Amino acid sequence: MKIGDNRVSTVIDFFRSEINGLYEPEEISLFIYFCFEAFLGYKNKADLVLRRAETISESELLKFNFAIKDLKKYKPIQYILGKTEFYALPFRINDHVLIPRPETEELVDLIIRQNSGRKIRILDIGTGSGCIPIALKRNLPESEVFSLDISIAAIALANENAVLNNVPVTFVLWDILNESFTWQEGKFDLIVSNPPYIRNSERAGMEANVLQYEPHLALFVDDDDALLFYRKIIAFAKDNLGAGGKLYFEINEAFGSEVVSLLKENGYSEMELLKDINGRERMVSALKV
Repeated sequence: MKIGDNRVSTVIDFFRSEINGLYEPEEISLFIYFCFEAFLGYKNKADLVLRRAETISESELLKFNFAIKDLKKYKPIQYILGKTEFYALPFRINDHVLIPRPETEELVDLIIRQNSGRKIRILDIGTGSGCIPIALKRNLPESEVFSLDISIAAIALANENAVLNNVPVTFVLWDILNESFTWQEGKFDLIVSNPPYIRNSERAGMEANVLQYEPHLALFVDDDDALLFYRKIIAFAKDNLGAGGKLYFEINEAFGSEVVSLLKENGYSEMELLKDINGRERMVSALKV
C-alpha cells in the first residue's frame, strides 16, 4: 500500500486484494473490521461504509501494512492485535498463551449454569491468559478464585487481564507435574482445567497458524501418555477437592471414555461426558464423594 493513498476505501480494497485466496471472504471482512476497530477506534461495521471517504494518517497506514504482512504469514489476528474476546469479556493476548477457543467458553458456561448463586472456592489449573478464572469470577462473584500456571509470562498476562476486567483472582506460578508441591490454603469446591491434550501424532492435521504461533507447551502431550495431565490433576484433587466438590475438564474428543474411566477408578461419581455445539465430546464433569 503506497503512502499517500490513504483513503479508507483504498485501504479496504488493498487489504482485501492482498490476502484474497489465503482466507475465506467472510474471514477477511472480519479481519478488516477488527483492524479498523483496533487502529482507528471504529465502533461498528457500518463505519466501514459511512467513513469510506475519510483519510487516515501515514503512521496509521503503516499499521495496516504490518497487519497484512503478518496475515500473509498466517499469524492469528488475535496475536497481531494483541487482544481477543472471551465470554463477552475483553482479554489481552500474546504468543505466550493460547488463543481462547469457543469450546472453552462452553465449558465456562456449563460451570456457571451449574453453580450460579453459590459461594464456592474455585481452582483453575493451566490458566494461560486467565480467561477461565476471570470469566468465572465475573459471573460467580461470590466465589473465591485461584489459578495456576507453569509460565511466568502467562501469569503476568493473566494478572493484567484480571485488572482489565476488574476482578480479584489469585494467580500462582506452579507446575502441576511437580508432585512436591502441596497446597496449604484449604480445600476447593470446584477444580477446572483445560490442560494440554493434543497428541504429538495429531500435529500433521493441524492448521499452520496454530503450529507456527501458539505455544506448544500448552498444546501437546506424548502419544504414550496422552492422559498425563488428567492423572496428575485427579491425584491433586484427591487431597485438595472437598467432598461433594466438582471436577471439570476440557478434553480431546478421542479420549472421552478414557477420562471417564480414569475418574471412576479414582472414586468419582456422576461422571458426565458432554458434547460441544458441534456434537463432539469435549467436556467431562465429575463429583467427588
